[in-house]
Amino acid sequence: MKKKRRRRKRKGSYQKERILRWVMAAVLIFLAAVITVTVFYRNQAGKGEDGEVRAVWLAYVDFKELGLYNKSQQDFTENAEAFFEEAKALSVNTVYFHTRAFRDAAYRSDRFSMSRYLWDRDEEIPYDPLEIMVKLAHKNKMELHAWLNPYRNYELKQPILDPSSESSTEEILACVREILEGYDVDGIHFDDYFYPEDSDVPDSEKASNVNKMVKAVYRTVKEYGEDIQFGVSPAGNISYCQSIGADVKTWMSEEGYLDYIVPQIYWTDEHSASWREKMFTDTLDEWISLNKRDIPLYPGLALYRAGEKSDDDPGWSKRQDNLARQLARLREKGCGGYALFSAGDFSRSGAAEELKNYQRQVREE
Repeated sequence: MKKKRRRRKRKGSYQKERILRWVMAAVLIFLAAVITVTVFYRNQAGKGEDGEVRAVWLAYVDFKELGLYNKSQQDFTENAEAFFEEAKALSVNTVYFHTRAFRDAAYRSDRFSMSRYLWDRDEEIPYDPLEIMVKLAHKNKMELHAWLNPYRNYELKQPILDPSSESSTEEILACVREILEGYDVDGIHFDDYFYPEDSDVPDSEKASNVNKMVKAVYRTVKEYGEDIQFGVSPAGNISYCQSIGADVKTWMSEEGYLDYIVPQIYWTDEHSASWREKMFTDTLDEWISLNKRDIPLYPGLALYRAGEKSDDDPGWSKRQDNLARQLARLREKGCGGYALFSAGDFSRSGAAEELKNYQRQVREE
Protein backbone atom coordinates (compact mmCIF):
# COMPACT_ATOMS: atom_id res chain seq x y z
CA MET A 1 0.00 0.00 0.00
CA LYS A 2 1.37 3.35 -1.00
CA LYS A 3 1.99 5.91 1.69
CA LYS A 4 0.58 9.38 1.15
CA ARG A 5 3.19 11.89 0.26
CA ARG A 6 3.77 14.78 2.59
CA ARG A 7 3.45 18.23 1.14
CA ARG A 8 6.24 20.67 1.92
CA LYS A 9 5.19 23.33 4.41
CA ARG A 10 5.84 26.99 3.80
CA LYS A 11 7.39 29.19 6.48
CA GLY A 12 4.82 30.10 9.14
CA SER A 13 2.76 26.96 8.62
CA TYR A 14 4.45 25.28 11.61
CA GLN A 15 3.16 27.98 13.95
CA LYS A 16 -0.38 27.56 12.57
CA GLU A 17 -0.17 23.80 12.98
CA ARG A 18 1.00 24.19 16.57
CA ILE A 19 -1.96 26.46 17.39
CA LEU A 20 -4.34 24.02 15.71
CA ARG A 21 -2.97 21.19 17.82
CA TRP A 22 -3.51 23.19 21.00
CA VAL A 23 -7.10 23.95 19.97
CA MET A 24 -7.80 20.31 19.16
CA ALA A 25 -6.32 19.19 22.48
CA ALA A 26 -8.49 21.69 24.35
CA VAL A 27 -11.61 20.43 22.54
CA LEU A 28 -10.77 16.82 23.37
CA ILE A 29 -10.21 17.67 27.05
CA PHE A 30 -13.57 19.49 27.13
CA LEU A 31 -15.40 16.54 25.53
CA ALA A 32 -13.77 14.10 27.95
CA ALA A 33 -14.91 16.26 30.87
CA VAL A 34 -18.49 16.37 29.55
CA ILE A 35 -18.58 12.57 29.14
CA THR A 36 -17.13 12.07 32.64
CA VAL A 37 -19.71 14.37 34.22
CA THR A 38 -22.55 12.69 32.29
CA VAL A 39 -21.49 9.21 33.40
CA PHE A 40 -21.01 10.42 36.97
CA TYR A 41 -24.49 11.95 36.99
CA ARG A 42 -26.04 8.78 35.63
CA ASN A 43 -24.24 6.68 38.21
CA GLN A 44 -25.07 9.00 41.12
CA ALA A 45 -28.50 10.43 40.23
CA GLY A 46 -30.35 7.41 41.55
CA LYS A 47 -28.35 7.02 44.76
CA GLY A 48 -28.33 8.59 48.19
CA GLU A 49 -25.35 10.57 49.44
CA ASP A 50 -23.81 7.30 50.58
CA GLY A 51 -24.64 5.53 47.30
CA GLU A 52 -27.70 3.77 48.73
CA VAL A 53 -30.39 2.91 46.17
CA ARG A 54 -33.88 3.73 47.50
CA ALA A 55 -36.30 2.50 44.88
CA VAL A 56 -40.04 2.17 44.46
CA TRP A 57 -42.07 0.17 41.98
CA LEU A 58 -44.68 2.21 40.13
CA ALA A 59 -46.94 -0.64 38.97
CA TYR A 60 -49.69 -0.62 36.35
CA VAL A 61 -52.19 -1.13 39.19
CA ASP A 62 -51.03 2.21 40.64
CA PHE A 63 -51.68 4.29 37.51
CA LYS A 64 -55.32 5.10 38.28
CA GLU A 65 -54.61 5.73 41.97
CA LEU A 66 -51.91 8.25 41.06
CA GLY A 67 -54.02 10.05 38.45
CA LEU A 68 -52.13 8.75 35.41
CA TYR A 69 -55.06 7.02 33.69
CA ASN A 70 -56.92 8.57 30.73
CA LYS A 71 -55.62 12.04 31.49
CA SER A 72 -54.80 15.01 29.29
CA GLN A 73 -51.10 15.73 28.88
CA GLN A 74 -51.31 18.59 31.36
CA ASP A 75 -53.13 16.53 34.00
CA PHE A 76 -50.84 13.54 33.48
CA THR A 77 -47.78 15.72 33.88
CA GLU A 78 -49.09 17.50 36.97
CA ASN A 79 -50.06 14.22 38.64
CA ALA A 80 -46.73 12.64 37.73
CA GLU A 81 -44.95 15.67 39.21
CA ALA A 82 -46.97 15.20 42.41
CA PHE A 83 -45.85 11.56 42.56
CA PHE A 84 -42.19 12.50 42.17
CA GLU A 85 -42.52 15.15 44.86
CA GLU A 86 -44.04 12.60 47.23
CA ALA A 87 -41.38 10.03 46.34
CA LYS A 88 -38.62 12.57 46.94
CA ALA A 89 -40.12 13.45 50.33
CA LEU A 90 -39.81 9.75 51.22
CA SER A 91 -36.14 9.72 50.13
CA VAL A 92 -36.80 7.65 46.99
CA ASN A 93 -34.15 8.10 44.31
CA THR A 94 -35.01 5.34 41.82
CA VAL A 95 -38.32 4.49 40.14
CA TYR A 96 -39.12 1.17 38.45
CA PHE A 97 -41.85 2.35 36.05
CA HIS A 98 -44.14 -0.36 34.63
CA THR A 99 -43.44 0.01 30.92
CA ARG A 100 -44.49 -3.42 29.63
CA ALA A 101 -47.07 -5.26 31.75
CA PHE A 102 -49.09 -7.25 29.19
CA ARG A 103 -47.22 -7.24 25.85
CA ASP A 104 -48.08 -3.54 25.72
CA ALA A 105 -46.18 -0.27 26.04
CA ALA A 106 -46.30 2.75 28.32
CA TYR A 107 -44.85 4.73 25.42
CA ARG A 108 -45.54 5.38 21.76
CA SER A 109 -44.50 2.16 20.09
CA ASP A 110 -44.38 1.05 16.48
CA ARG A 111 -44.94 -2.54 17.55
CA PHE A 112 -46.91 -2.72 20.82
CA SER A 113 -50.24 -1.20 21.77
CA MET A 114 -50.50 1.54 24.40
CA SER A 115 -51.09 0.22 27.92
CA ARG A 116 -54.83 0.16 28.58
CA TYR A 117 -54.02 0.98 32.19
CA LEU A 118 -52.76 4.37 31.03
CA TRP A 119 -55.10 5.01 28.10
CA ASP A 120 -58.14 3.14 26.75
CA ARG A 121 -59.95 5.80 24.76
CA ASP A 122 -60.73 5.36 21.08
CA GLU A 123 -58.51 8.22 19.96
CA GLU A 124 -54.72 7.95 20.03
CA ILE A 125 -53.01 9.18 23.17
CA PRO A 126 -51.73 12.72 22.44
CA TYR A 127 -48.50 12.45 24.45
CA ASP A 128 -45.81 9.95 25.41
CA PRO A 129 -46.08 8.81 29.07
CA LEU A 130 -42.58 7.32 29.29
CA GLU A 131 -40.99 10.43 27.82
CA ILE A 132 -42.67 12.57 30.48
CA MET A 133 -41.74 10.18 33.31
CA VAL A 134 -38.08 10.05 32.29
CA LYS A 135 -37.83 13.85 32.09
CA LEU A 136 -39.48 14.32 35.47
CA ALA A 137 -37.33 11.63 37.10
CA HIS A 138 -34.13 13.29 35.91
CA LYS A 139 -35.45 16.73 36.82
CA ASN A 140 -35.82 15.39 40.38
CA LYS A 141 -32.34 13.79 40.26
CA MET A 142 -33.79 10.28 40.25
CA GLU A 143 -33.12 7.29 38.06
CA LEU A 144 -35.93 5.70 36.07
CA HIS A 145 -35.73 2.06 35.01
CA ALA A 146 -38.19 0.66 32.49
CA TRP A 147 -39.91 -2.26 34.23
CA LEU A 148 -40.89 -5.06 31.85
CA ASN A 149 -42.79 -8.33 32.23
CA PRO A 150 -40.98 -10.32 29.54
CA TYR A 151 -43.25 -13.34 29.05
CA ARG A 152 -46.66 -12.27 30.30
CA ASN A 153 -49.34 -12.21 27.58
CA TYR A 154 -52.14 -9.75 26.82
CA GLU A 155 -54.27 -11.21 29.62
CA LEU A 156 -53.34 -13.06 32.81
CA LYS A 157 -55.48 -16.03 31.80
CA GLN A 158 -53.63 -16.44 28.49
CA PRO A 159 -50.60 -18.74 28.24
CA ILE A 160 -47.29 -16.91 28.58
CA LEU A 161 -44.94 -16.44 25.65
CA ASP A 162 -43.01 -19.67 25.20
CA PRO A 163 -39.57 -19.16 26.81
CA SER A 164 -38.11 -21.89 24.60
CA SER A 165 -39.06 -20.03 21.42
CA GLU A 166 -36.58 -17.73 19.71
CA SER A 167 -39.48 -15.56 18.60
CA SER A 168 -40.34 -14.88 22.26
CA THR A 169 -36.81 -13.72 22.98
CA GLU A 170 -36.77 -11.62 19.82
CA GLU A 171 -40.00 -9.89 20.87
CA ILE A 172 -38.52 -9.08 24.28
CA LEU A 173 -35.32 -7.78 22.69
CA ALA A 174 -37.34 -5.69 20.24
CA CYS A 175 -39.07 -4.04 23.20
CA VAL A 176 -35.76 -3.41 24.97
CA ARG A 177 -34.21 -1.90 21.83
CA GLU A 178 -37.22 0.30 21.18
CA ILE A 179 -37.00 1.73 24.71
CA LEU A 180 -33.23 2.22 24.71
CA GLU A 181 -33.24 3.84 21.27
CA GLY A 182 -36.04 6.25 22.11
CA TYR A 183 -35.64 7.12 25.79
CA ASP A 184 -32.90 8.10 28.20
CA VAL A 185 -33.83 5.45 30.78
CA ASP A 186 -31.22 4.47 33.34
CA GLY A 187 -31.98 0.77 33.26
CA ILE A 188 -34.14 -2.16 32.21
CA HIS A 189 -35.87 -4.03 35.03
CA PHE A 190 -37.68 -7.41 35.10
CA ASP A 191 -39.82 -8.77 37.93
CA ASP A 192 -40.62 -12.32 39.09
CA TYR A 193 -42.82 -13.69 36.27
CA PHE A 194 -41.12 -16.44 34.30
CA TYR A 195 -42.57 -19.96 33.84
CA PRO A 196 -46.01 -20.59 35.43
CA GLU A 197 -46.08 -22.68 38.59
CA ASP A 198 -47.96 -25.53 36.89
CA SER A 199 -45.49 -25.93 34.01
CA ASP A 200 -44.37 -29.52 33.45
CA VAL A 201 -41.13 -28.50 31.73
CA PRO A 202 -38.10 -29.89 33.64
CA ASP A 203 -36.47 -27.32 35.91
CA SER A 204 -33.11 -27.58 34.13
CA GLU A 205 -34.77 -26.83 30.79
CA LYS A 206 -36.67 -23.89 32.24
CA ALA A 207 -33.45 -22.43 33.60
CA SER A 208 -31.64 -22.93 30.30
CA ASN A 209 -34.37 -21.19 28.29
CA VAL A 210 -34.72 -18.24 30.65
CA ASN A 211 -30.95 -17.86 31.02
CA LYS A 212 -30.54 -17.52 27.25
CA MET A 213 -33.07 -14.71 27.25
CA VAL A 214 -31.61 -12.94 30.30
CA LYS A 215 -28.11 -13.13 28.83
CA ALA A 216 -29.34 -11.76 25.48
CA VAL A 217 -31.07 -8.85 27.22
CA TYR A 218 -27.94 -8.06 29.25
CA ARG A 219 -25.84 -8.10 26.08
CA THR A 220 -28.32 -5.87 24.26
CA VAL A 221 -28.49 -3.36 27.11
CA LYS A 222 -24.70 -3.04 27.15
CA GLU A 223 -24.68 -2.34 23.42
CA TYR A 224 -26.42 0.94 24.25
CA GLY A 225 -24.07 1.89 27.07
CA GLU A 226 -22.04 0.22 29.80
CA ASP A 227 -23.59 2.57 32.34
CA ILE A 228 -27.16 1.45 31.56
CA GLN A 229 -28.20 -1.16 34.11
CA PHE A 230 -30.12 -4.40 33.83
CA GLY A 231 -31.66 -5.94 36.92
CA VAL A 232 -34.22 -8.54 37.92
CA SER A 233 -36.54 -8.75 40.94
CA PRO A 234 -37.18 -12.45 41.58
CA ALA A 235 -39.46 -13.93 44.24
CA GLY A 236 -37.95 -14.07 47.72
CA ASN A 237 -38.19 -17.87 47.99
CA ILE A 238 -35.11 -19.25 46.26
CA SER A 239 -36.52 -22.76 45.78
CA TYR A 240 -39.58 -21.26 44.13
CA CYS A 241 -37.34 -19.20 41.86
CA GLN A 242 -35.56 -22.31 40.67
CA SER A 243 -38.91 -24.05 40.03
CA ILE A 244 -40.10 -21.34 37.60
CA GLY A 245 -36.84 -20.95 35.69
CA ALA A 246 -35.39 -17.96 37.58
CA ASP A 247 -31.85 -19.33 37.93
CA VAL A 248 -30.73 -16.84 40.57
CA LYS A 249 -27.78 -18.98 41.63
CA THR A 250 -26.24 -18.65 38.18
CA TRP A 251 -27.16 -14.97 37.83
CA MET A 252 -25.38 -14.17 41.09
CA SER A 253 -22.28 -16.24 40.45
CA GLU A 254 -21.48 -15.78 36.75
CA GLU A 255 -20.72 -12.76 34.58
CA GLY A 256 -23.01 -11.57 31.82
CA TYR A 257 -26.43 -11.80 33.43
CA LEU A 258 -27.26 -8.93 35.78
CA ASP A 259 -26.02 -5.61 37.13
CA TYR A 260 -28.19 -5.84 40.26
CA ILE A 261 -30.82 -8.06 41.87
CA VAL A 262 -33.91 -7.17 43.94
CA PRO A 263 -35.24 -10.28 45.73
CA GLN A 264 -38.76 -9.74 47.07
CA ILE A 265 -38.39 -10.49 50.79
CA TYR A 266 -41.98 -9.67 51.70
CA TRP A 267 -42.13 -11.10 55.25
CA THR A 268 -41.39 -10.06 58.81
CA ASP A 269 -39.36 -12.08 61.29
CA GLU A 270 -42.64 -13.06 62.96
CA HIS A 271 -43.83 -15.12 60.01
CA SER A 272 -45.13 -18.52 61.09
CA ALA A 273 -43.06 -20.56 58.62
CA SER A 274 -41.77 -23.69 60.34
CA TRP A 275 -38.60 -23.85 58.23
CA ARG A 276 -37.37 -20.40 59.28
CA GLU A 277 -36.75 -19.10 62.79
CA LYS A 278 -36.73 -15.49 61.55
CA MET A 279 -38.26 -15.33 58.12
CA PHE A 280 -36.98 -11.96 56.90
CA THR A 281 -33.50 -12.16 58.43
CA ASP A 282 -32.86 -15.80 57.52
CA THR A 283 -34.08 -15.30 53.95
CA LEU A 284 -31.88 -12.22 53.58
CA ASP A 285 -28.89 -14.22 54.82
CA GLU A 286 -29.64 -16.93 52.26
CA TRP A 287 -29.60 -14.39 49.43
CA ILE A 288 -26.38 -12.85 50.66
CA SER A 289 -24.73 -16.28 50.78
CA LEU A 290 -25.70 -16.88 47.12
CA ASN A 291 -24.09 -13.66 45.96
CA LYS A 292 -20.76 -15.13 44.89
CA ARG A 293 -20.11 -12.31 42.40
CA ASP A 294 -21.05 -9.61 44.91
CA ILE A 295 -23.47 -7.86 42.58
CA PRO A 296 -25.52 -5.02 44.13
CA LEU A 297 -28.32 -6.51 46.25
CA TYR A 298 -31.40 -4.31 46.84
CA PRO A 299 -34.05 -6.40 48.65
CA GLY A 300 -37.69 -5.64 47.90
CA LEU A 301 -39.70 -4.63 50.98
CA ALA A 302 -43.47 -5.09 51.35
CA LEU A 303 -44.84 -1.60 51.91
CA TYR A 304 -48.17 -2.95 50.60
CA ARG A 305 -48.43 -5.20 53.69
CA ALA A 306 -47.98 -2.40 56.22
CA GLY A 307 -50.84 -2.52 58.73
CA GLU A 308 -52.18 -5.75 57.23
CA LYS A 309 -53.86 -8.31 59.48
CA SER A 310 -52.39 -11.67 58.57
CA ASP A 311 -52.58 -14.96 60.43
CA ASP A 312 -49.39 -16.30 58.90
CA ASP A 313 -47.39 -13.07 59.35
CA PRO A 314 -48.73 -11.16 62.39
CA GLY A 315 -45.74 -8.82 62.45
CA TRP A 316 -47.42 -6.50 59.97
CA SER A 317 -50.28 -5.73 62.35
CA LYS A 318 -48.39 -6.00 65.65
CA ARG A 319 -45.66 -3.48 64.78
CA GLN A 320 -45.49 -0.25 62.81
CA ASP A 321 -41.73 -0.17 62.38
CA ASN A 322 -41.22 -3.30 60.28
CA LEU A 323 -39.75 -1.42 57.32
CA ALA A 324 -37.49 0.63 59.59
CA ARG A 325 -36.17 -2.50 61.30
CA GLN A 326 -35.67 -4.25 57.96
CA LEU A 327 -33.82 -1.26 56.55
CA ALA A 328 -31.54 -1.24 59.59
CA ARG A 329 -30.85 -4.94 59.03
CA LEU A 330 -30.04 -4.38 55.33
CA ARG A 331 -27.53 -1.71 56.21
CA GLU A 332 -26.02 -3.89 58.91
CA LYS A 333 -25.55 -6.66 56.32
CA GLY A 334 -23.99 -4.31 53.75
CA CYS A 335 -26.78 -4.31 51.16
CA GLY A 336 -26.59 -1.51 48.60
CA GLY A 337 -30.21 -0.41 48.91
CA TYR A 338 -33.81 -1.56 48.77
CA ALA A 339 -37.07 -1.20 46.84
CA LEU A 340 -40.59 -0.55 48.16
CA PHE A 341 -43.70 -2.16 46.70
CA SER A 342 -45.49 -0.08 45.70
CA ALA A 343 -46.06 3.60 44.87
CA GLY A 344 -49.82 3.35 45.37
CA ASP A 345 -49.23 2.73 49.09
CA PHE A 346 -47.53 6.08 49.70
CA SER A 347 -50.88 7.67 50.52
CA ARG A 348 -52.60 4.63 52.06
CA SER A 349 -53.70 5.42 55.61
CA GLY A 350 -52.76 1.95 56.89
CA ALA A 351 -49.14 2.54 55.84
CA ALA A 352 -48.77 6.04 57.32
CA GLU A 353 -47.08 5.08 60.62
CA GLU A 354 -44.82 2.55 58.92
CA LEU A 355 -43.68 5.25 56.49
CA LYS A 356 -42.98 7.74 59.30
CA ASN A 357 -40.80 5.21 61.11
CA TYR A 358 -39.15 4.17 57.85
CA GLN A 359 -38.27 7.78 57.07
CA ARG A 360 -36.65 8.26 60.47
CA GLN A 361 -34.51 5.19 59.80
CA VAL A 362 -33.54 6.43 56.34
CA ARG A 363 -32.15 9.60 57.89
CA GLU A 364 -29.92 7.57 60.20
CA GLU A 365 -27.56 6.72 57.36
